[in-house]
Amino acid sequence: MGRLEGVYTALVTPFGRSGVLRLREVPVLLEFQRKAGVEGVVVGGTNGEGVSLSVTERKRLLEAVLASAGDLEVIAATGASALPDAVALTRHATRCGVDAVLVLPPFYYKNVTLEGVATYFRAVAAAAGVPMILYSIPQFSCVPINLPLMERLRTVPGIVGVKESSPETCLCMSFLRERPDLKIFVGNDLYLAELLQAGACGVISGTANAFPELIVEVARAVKEGGDAEAAQQRLNSAVNVLSEYPIVGAAKTVLEARHVARLGVRAP
Repeated sequence: MGRLEGVYTALVTPFGRSGVLRLREVPVLLEFQRKAGVEGVVVGGTNGEGVSLSVTERKRLLEAVLASAGDLEVIAATGASALPDAVALTRHATRCGVDAVLVLPPFYYKNVTLEGVATYFRAVAAAAGVPMILYSIPQFSCVPINLPLMERLRTVPGIVGVKESSPETCLCMSFLRERPDLKIFVGNDLYLAELLQAGACGVISGTANAFPELIVEVARAVKEGGDAEAAQQRLNSAVNVLSEYPIVGAAKTVLEARHVARLGVRAP
């Protein structure tokens, strides 16, 4: 599919056991995803431990992924609590030639006004020379991306969609119903088939690090009229096991068990 549609893996970041970046593992991780049939990867997101990386490390990681991406599309996660960091990362990603940026809200201060969050996103959008996707993950950020916010941002050039990762489907369904002009990416793998059938354009999946073929199977079943329910059940079995453990460590443990790479995580 491509062109910001289809399956994108929220790629883990390769660390050694001591928590130091080990960028030589990037080509191995990308090849594992390419063979499974994904359209692209997101770099430095939640599963990529992006908020545990310095700005310099995030830039180095993105450059390493782009150098080995080949035909995979690359979306750079560039959100940060500090607006200047988010702007700098977004400008760097644009210069490097990414296909899009994925931007968290500023996530430290809570109960901020809609206009405060909108001001942040307007500033980041002004720095982006590529399509911009807003990242809704309120269970982590505690800063909602909702319909009133998106209405304030309706006329901002370059904002093309939302990755919606809430635990339930109601907000994603609201976006699909009320804002058909936006590209909506599924962030909750447990409801992938349902939300793709409802009109979501694709998925940005953490589970795809460990089991990319299961995510691709669901997406293809929906697109081609296969048994999406059975494919979703197989995916959910894997998700339910992974969710018993810390999300990043679980994915990296599976990658080691599948003889892909032996990776560490960074504290915490």
